[in-house]
Amino acid sequence: MHNLNYLIGMTAIAAFAMAGVLAAARKDMDIISLTFLGVITAVGGGTLRDLLLSTQVFWVLDFNYVWIAIAASIFAFYLERHLRDESVWALILYLDAFGIALFGVQSIDKALALHFSAPVAVVMATITGIGGGLVRDVLAQRPNLLLSREIYATTIIVGSICYIGLMGLGGKTALTTLAGVAVTFIFRSLAIHRHWRMPRWLTLRSNLNG
Repeated sequence: MHNLNYLIGMTAIAAFAMAGVLAAARKDMDIISLTFLGVITAVGGGTLRDLLLSTQVFWVLDFNYVWIAIAASIFAFYLERHLRDESVWALILYLDAFGIALFGVQSIDKALALHFSAPVAVVMATITGIGGGLVRDVLAQRPNLLLSREIYATTIIVGSICYIGLMGLGGKTALTTLAGVAVTFIFRSLAIHRHWRMPRWLTLRSNLNG
């Protein structure tokens, strides 16, 4: 099971790093800047999670996570040049969906292993999923999905609750892990494909500034 969690973590790092580079890429940005943004996207959320859980930061213990993020970022840098804008954006969204699904499961496992409660584990999964992307968007001066009507953080929360529920019913197995990843990824992918948005009655419409 440890090997499965390690594989999940590495795959999530690669997916997030590539999504980070493709999301931030714009004309005249160099490979160093984009690689930095890719690494920040990949490790930012997990770093914040580990600091909040008062445990050692994962990439400090195993720098292979950073090497994977660097390699994936460089790969995405060269990949971006060969894709049309529409294809790039679609790839970003689905890579990001895969990343948040993987990180959600891994973060829940880590929080529960450290004997935190299930609600805390859900919060840690959400922070891990959105943290790196938020930092990237601030640094790249671009709008982020969290501050829109896009159904994004909701998919992490729902997937996390389902995963914890499945573990409560059948224990921690490879099947429950894969199911936990699948719930978040499928929910987010459907939201992307069908252009789902939060309903108007759950969206603030008043102008608080005037």
